[in-house]
Amino acid sequence: MRLVTLTLGLVLAVGLSAAPSVVSVASAQDAEPAAQKDVTFDEALLDIPEGESGSFYSERAEAIGKAFAEFVNANIGENQEIPEAVRALQPKVQEAYAKLVKKIALADDLDYAVSGPYFRNYTMGIAREGNLDELNALLAAEQGKDKDKSVAERLGWLRYLVSCVSVDKAGEKGVDELKAAIKNLDALVAEDDFVAARAEEFASIISQYSNDEAKAFFERTIEAFNASDSDARKALAKELEPQLRFFNLVGNEMIFEGVYDDGTEIDWKSYRGKVVLVDFWATWCGPCVAEVPNVLKLYEKYHDAGFDVVGYSLDNDLEALEKFEKERKLPWRTGVRKLSMQANEKDGKNYTNLCEYYGIHAIPTMILVDKDGKVIDTEARGAHLQELLEKAFPDVK
Repeated sequence: MRLVTLTLGLVLAVGLSAAPSVVSVASAQDAEPAAQKDVTFDEALLDIPEGESGSFYSERAEAIGKAFAEFVNANIGENQEIPEAVRALQPKVQEAYAKLVKKIALADDLDYAVSGPYFRNYTMGIAREGNLDELNALLAAEQGKDKDKSVAERLGWLRYLVSCVSVDKAGEKGVDELKAAIKNLDALVAEDDFVAARAEEFASIISQYSNDEAKAFFERTIEAFNASDSDARKALAKELEPQLRFFNLVGNEMIFEGVYDDGTEIDWKSYRGKVVLVDFWATWCGPCVAEVPNVLKLYEKYHDAGFDVVGYSLDNDLEALEKFEKERKLPWRTGVRKLSMQANEKDGKNYTNLCEYYGIHAIPTMILVDKDGKVIDTEARGAHLQELLEKAFPDVK
C-alpha cells in the first residue's frame, strides 16, 4: 500500500516515537555505560503472562527496555560491532515487546496518558498492514464505551486511521472508488475535528492517485473551514493554503527568489529558455544527498541542450553547505533560505520564505520547470527525473 510510504509514514514516526522502544540496537547503544562487562539478560522477562493489569505490562515493558539496553551496551565491541549474542536476542525482545504493546494499548485500567502512545503504535501497525476489518472492529468497540476524554481521543485516532486506509485502498482500485471514498471522507471531516485537523495528510494520500482530486479536496475543505463558525477551523484553512498553492503549481509559474550562497540576489528570470530543476534540499538530509549523483549525471548529459539546476538549501550551517558544495563540485548555483531571511531582517528585503509559501515540509522536494517558467512536475526525482528530461530533450541520446 502506498499509504505506508507517505502520509502514514509521517504519522507512524509520531506514534512509534511516542512509545518506548526496546528493539533498536542503535538506541540501546546510546544508553549509559554498564558498570561491568558480564551483564546478562534475564530472558524470563520475555515470558509475558496473561490476565495481568495494564500497570504490570507497562512496568514489564520498561524493565525489558532497560535490561536490553544494558545488555547491548555491555556486549558491544570497541569498534561498535554488534555481537551474535545481541543479534540472537533481538528478535525475541521484539516479539515480547509486540505482545506488550497490544496489552498496554488495550488496557482499561491505565490512564490514556500512559496507554495512548502504545495505542497509536499498535493501531498504526494494523493500518500499515492495511487491515481495515480489524481497525473497524476496534472502532466499534470504542464506540460502545461510555464517552470520556480518553475514549474520544481513541475514537478520533481510529476514525483517522480507518479513513487513511479506506482512501488508500480505494485509490488502488481506481478513480470511481477513490471519489466514493473521498465523499465519505468529506462527511467525516465536516463532523470530526480530530480528522479535520489532518486534512493535509489525506490530501497527500489522494494525490498519489489523482492530483486533480487532491486539489479539489483541498479547495472544498478550505472553503468549508473558512465558512465555519469555528476559529480553529478558520485557522486550519490558513494552514492549508500553502499546500493548495503547491498542488496548483503544475502548469503554472512559481515564485523563486532570495539570495544565493555567495550573497548575490537570485535572478529567476535568467533561467527562462531553460528546463530547470529546482531542488529544495539540505546537507543534513540523507535522501537529498542520495539524489546528488543522479542529478550530476543528468546535468552533464543535458546541460548543453538547455537543462539547468538551481538549489534552495535549508541549511543553517553555512560552512557545512560550502564544504559540501566544494567536495561534490556542484556546478549549479544554490539559493539559501537562511541568507534570504537574513536579508529580509538586515537589508529590508521582502523575499518570500519559499518553504512556508508552498507548504514544503519534507525534503528533497524537486520541481521541474519548463523553458517558459511553468512547472512540469513537483516530484522530479530519481528515475522519474530522467524520464521527464528524455521527453523534454528527445534529441539527446
